[in-house]
Amino acid sequence: MRNKKRLSATHFESIQTHLGNFEKKNINALRRILVDGTKQKDIALELGMSKEAVSAMVGRAWKISLRYGQRPEGWRTFEVTLPSEYADVIEELASILHTRIQR
Repeated sequence: MRNKKRLSATHFESIQTHLGNFEKKNINALRRILVDGTKQKDIALELGMSKEAVSAMVGRAWKISLRYGQRPEGWRTFEVTLPSEYADVIEELASILHTRIQR
């Protein structure tokens, strides 16, 4: 099961001030990946970057979103270490909950 990192437009807007180290074109690319769902490989081709570089950029932005982004009221963020098969289930559950709360 692949973890699809997605953010609502509002959530992405809430972290933009913390993306100051990224070039404007990369912030636009991050928005297209995280909000619009554009594939990382397509962005890599457009920007002339490796897929690994785009993936690293998305990973950095994702960490920023976890640290500074909006959280629904009553939610909290924590880090936990689990066996891979359990971690996949928890990530999927978190994704479902985030999708439902954004509606």
